[in-house]
Amino acid sequence: MEAQMNIQRRQFLKYTGIAAAIAAAYPALLRADMSRIASKASADFQADVELELTQEATDIAIFTGPKTSVWKVSGKVLKGSATALSNNLNTYLAPTLTFQQGQKVRIYLKNELPAHSILHWHGLHVPANMDGNPMYAINTGETFVYEFTVRNRAGTYWYHAHTHGKTARQVYSGLAGLLIVSDKEEQALDLPHGEFDIPLAIQDRSFDDQNQLRYGANMMQKMQGFLGDQIMINGQPDFVLDVATRSYRLRLLNGSNSRIYKLAWDDGAAINVIGVDGGLLEQPVRMPYLMLAPGERRELWVDFSDKPVNTELTLRSTPFEAATHGMMGGMGRGGMMGRGMGMMGGGMGAVSKLPSGGDYPVLKVRVVKKASSSQALPKRLTAIK
Repeated sequence: MEAQMNIQRRQFLKYTGIAAAIAAAYPALLRADMSRIASKASADFQADVELELTQEATDIAIFTGPKTSVWKVSGKVLKGSATALSNNLNTYLAPTLTFQQGQKVRIYLKNELPAHSILHWHGLHVPANMDGNPMYAINTGETFVYEFTVRNRAGTYWYHAHTHGKTARQVYSGLAGLLIVSDKEEQALDLPHGEFDIPLAIQDRSFDDQNQLRYGANMMQKMQGFLGDQIMINGQPDFVLDVATRSYRLRLLNGSNSRIYKLAWDDGAAINVIGVDGGLLEQPVRMPYLMLAPGERRELWVDFSDKPVNTELTLRSTPFEAATHGMMGGMGRGGMMGRGMGMMGGGMGAVSKLPSGGDYPVLKVRVVKKASSSQALPKRLTAIK
């Protein structure tokens, strides 16, 4: 009986080892197979919009002095309206994409990075094989072709790297951007548009004395998620939004890896929320502050019509009791272990100069000119079915 058990044990270990080897090799084999599947455009898919996005390593002048090495997405419109893509120059932020509900979209993603990667359309209702699943990651020099119909309601969405085991670092390096969807229902509303409709990606980053991105991997950061030392708006430090005395639609994205914000105006003004992750609300919601976790989006109606020219306002993250946190770099929220790790942080690695739950400025707004007209906040926005 004992000999039989030993044989069974050896067989178990043998097959377990084989299974582990197969499992280790499987992602690479699957990626190779999947990338071949989506490397060509479909002849029967008649796209209304065609875009080309290229991921590459480059250097950007973010601060005075040495340029910062980043991973950046740039793009161009191959077919359709030029408004479908707006490159963000002099910043690591990926292009802002704008689609109409019902449009058929084809996107050629070219990977010129020194690593495999793939982009995920966060919040869009698209087929599974077009959603940037990590198994579809492409290698250097390869192209992935996305084809999908825009089915979402009007709203603020985003896209970002979705590479297995590398998502946090690749997003941190620059592979993320905003994606806006419009529809007929939204267009019928009297909402601020054009230059008065402003997307704002909020992120935190850390830089060394040579202006290079610093991404830690000490134990506290692995457990709780990475927190940067500097707030970036649309990939820029010390960002100032110049406005006129009128209403604006501000589309906020928390594109940080792990940081949670509790946003409030420094003058005590209420925050009027008109849209969330899934699109416009049925009616505006008035709030004293706004909690914004990683990956979340909120659309705000902000009226500066009663502010004198030269007024300066600050949207701050105000104090709150912080527990463990994170979407891309952490291990969830709450729990005694998370709090303990936080208290021990000083002995386990660098602690951010902007602690989670702290009080610090996020967005500075400056009223620079008088507007001749404005819009009133609608009482009703949309019917959610």
